[in-house]
Amino acid sequence: MATNQGPVYALCDVNSFYVACERLFRPDLRDKPVVVLSNNDGCAIAMCSFSKSLGIKIGTPYFEIKSLLKRHNIEWFSSNYGLYGDISQRFNWVLQQFTDKVSPYSVDESFLLFEGFNGDLDEHCLKLKNTVWEWLSLPICVGLGPTKTLAKVANHYAKKHKQSTHGVVNLCSTRNRQWALENLAVENIWGVGRRLSRKLKLQGIFTAWDLHNCDYKTLQRMFSVNMERTILELRGQPCLSFNEQPKPKQSILNSRSFGTAISSRSDLKEALSYHATRCCEKLRKQSSLANSIQFFLHTRDGNHPQVTLSLTEPSDDTSLFLQAIELGLKRVYDSSQTYKKAGVMLLGLEPSKGYQSDIFDQTRQRPELMESLDSINAKFGQDAIKFGSLGFDKRWAMRANARSPHYTSRWGDIVSVS
Repeated sequence: MATNQGPVYALCDVNSFYVACERLFRPDLRDKPVVVLSNNDGCAIAMCSFSKSLGIKIGTPYFEIKSLLKRHNIEWFSSNYGLYGDISQRFNWVLQQFTDKVSPYSVDESFLLFEGFNGDLDEHCLKLKNTVWEWLSLPICVGLGPTKTLAKVANHYAKKHKQSTHGVVNLCSTRNRQWALENLAVENIWGVGRRLSRKLKLQGIFTAWDLHNCDYKTLQRMFSVNMERTILELRGQPCLSFNEQPKPKQSILNSRSFGTAISSRSDLKEALSYHATRCCEKLRKQSSLANSIQFFLHTRDGNHPQVTLSLTEPSDDTSLFLQAIELGLKRVYDSSQTYKKAGVMLLGLEPSKGYQSDIFDQTRQRPELMESLDSINAKFGQDAIKFGSLGFDKRWAMRANARSPHYTSRWGDIVSVS
């Protein structure tokens, strides 16, 4: 392809990411079928193509496919988010070797932006694809287009026709774009989905090309401004900004169902302290402060007690939120109840940069301590150093009966070669 006119977006997507991560350090699984389960080994959330061919779908409960996995000798794993997150960071680092504009979209997808690129962009992306495989053994597909939506469409075809396209599809050409949109069902357009597609079909819009040819102002009035943007993006007019850094969240939530139901107050405190600690780490990572904390509990009887507590001053200090957990738990804990889930949410978020604290407030702000805590845990692993209220027993921890080792983030799990 000749020198590109205008910016070109690329979507790099790892095929069956969780499965690929499990295979990284297990060469014996390279040609074996694999399924990865969700929290508490509840349901299937990732699988290889062979597992899909057996009728296993995303969200299928484990108990429904247990016999099928055994019959076909399919390896299954509990989710190992620590491993997946670390491999995702390495994936994005490789992408940054090919362009300085990389915007992670999810754990297994990232948008790239090429501006003023001289040369054959298809060859460049093919080299990128091969490099990710050589360095990380991750199979990826790359879709190219003049907009993010068209890059998504191109990636769809790169996945669907891996052999003939070599995993790279470019829709910057008007002719290629028309063929791709004519053969793409409207429900497969990024941001449309099944519910909205049903309404579009009532208007006689069945393919992406049908939507491309619609009057966007009419559909904007019928649906929303997002529909107008989608149509313009399909026509090659960029409407979605390229954000290299995700926008700060307005609230932060961390929750999990327990592996086994618990009734002990100390176990509940440990679980809530764990979730509050994870929330505070995310809070500091996006350079924000929180004004209040809310925690909730789910009981076996179907009750959902919750408490919201406000701080006297916005903070990112974990210890202040742990103190709030202690106070709130006294209000709602019932020793006669059995609990199956807990969660924590931080609310009233605002930027920490430029925040002026109240000189009359006696709340201790300890940014140096929190920075030291985060840097130590980043270097030596999660909770290498932690507050005592997190405890050690973790009787509440979720089930993970087949979790693989943390090959890349725990010294004790590093692969040894004899």
